[in-house]
Amino acid sequence: MGVGLAAVLALCGLAATGTGAALLWYGNNQIDRVDVEGITPVELRQAQARAEEAVQVDEVREVRNVLLVGSDSRAGLDRKARQNLSTGSFEGTRTDTIILLQLDPLRDGAAMLSFPRDLLVTRCDGTQGRINGAFQVGEANGDGGPSCLVETVTDLTGIEINHYASIDFQGFVDMVDTLGGVRLYLDEPIQDDDANIDLPAGCVTLDGRQALGFVRVRKIDDDFGRIARQQRFLREVVGQLTSARIALDVPRLFRLVDAVGEAIDADRGLTLGVMRQLAFSFRDLTSDRIDTRTVPAFNRIIGGAAYVVADPEQSEALFAAFREAVAAPAALGRRSAADVRIADVPSLVVRNGTNRTGLAATAADALRSRGFTVTSIDNAPRDDLRRTLVRYPQQRREEARLVVKPLGGARLVQAGPGERLTVLMGADADVARLQRVASRPAPASAMEPEPEPTYSGAVPAPNRDC
Repeated sequence: MGVGLAAVLALCGLAATGTGAALLWYGNNQIDRVDVEGITPVELRQAQARAEEAVQVDEVREVRNVLLVGSDSRAGLDRKARQNLSTGSFEGTRTDTIILLQLDPLRDGAAMLSFPRDLLVTRCDGTQGRINGAFQVGEANGDGGPSCLVETVTDLTGIEINHYASIDFQGFVDMVDTLGGVRLYLDEPIQDDDANIDLPAGCVTLDGRQALGFVRVRKIDDDFGRIARQQRFLREVVGQLTSARIALDVPRLFRLVDAVGEAIDADRGLTLGVMRQLAFSFRDLTSDRIDTRTVPAFNRIIGGAAYVVADPEQSEALFAAFREAVAAPAALGRRSAADVRIADVPSLVVRNGTNRTGLAATAADALRSRGFTVTSIDNAPRDDLRRTLVRYPQQRREEARLVVKPLGGARLVQAGPGERLTVLMGADADVARLQRVASRPAPASAMEPEPEPTYSGAVPAPNRDC
């Protein structure tokens, strides 16, 4: 759902108002606390406990990473409520939305990293599967859902997580309704019966039920479209929370903090003192200072099932930016997952595994003519290779299959750790065919970058304010 950020900022950000101390005390007492392994060292908890008693609120001086989770739990929803919200009848808990929120006092801003729900990961018990199943894995094996999810995300990204907060369907609906709805402008209508949403173009004010549909709908495009709409929704909420209309409405502030406090679960380290510090340190945070990113990935079919697989190089570059708390390159993590194209294939190594002079160079010419990049041509250690091989790094099988086509066939072999995508030419190579491929220009589509996707309702219309 992508609402954890709104909940945390509602509780923390509102504390910057004149009634902030009372709001924080009141909201803190509404929150359910959960035990989460893998976050908040004991020393930090002790410091937080001391901060509870401090009269002077010190600003946060270090980066704080908060794992925010939107749960698809239907617990507490009767049959009528499930029908009204179009939540279906699934029993149990999956993480419908996973966002890593980084609060950086040095940059006086925030960054969000969204994880696609179908992202293929190694979960806390060592099994591989979708990331949105990690919570259930932890519940089943006794580790606890939050602890398993935190461990899974930490192992994937190498990013230290300091806090955890989650919200479910009903909590989200109640929070939006208490806020008085969320206003936004839509360039075009959005309609989806499964999400129970039918919105006209123009200025709309979403109540809780409509907002839930807006952040859950994905059949009008895909899961990355939903992530983009969630990120936009959060920006709209932050903008609305910081508006004078809300900040000066004290009775509504208390109702809102009450709704937020009842809606979210948080780790025990997210104490009153910590919330007070965060609220004071990021009191000037506005929606335009929130950088939104999504794990760069490809669509894959593995064992007949659809997954999203992280792009090894790009995802690591994005994770490194979050680990180091620096601004990521502008285009990184801005696109949705896509089917692998020639433009996505990393540079190739082509080697001659026979005693036929010039075979590697001929194969390289054929590959380049199709739009591939070849940066190294040499001889393999052996010259008696019978069959052409394409050796591929883990999670690059789809790219390797594209390489096979201009070669006229090759056997795919998974490479060892650290090995690049490599073509080993064997005695079965058809030199005449390779020369014909090299003589034909590549289709224009193979050379052009993939267009940036556009998603309905995900991007605010220029100069369109409600």
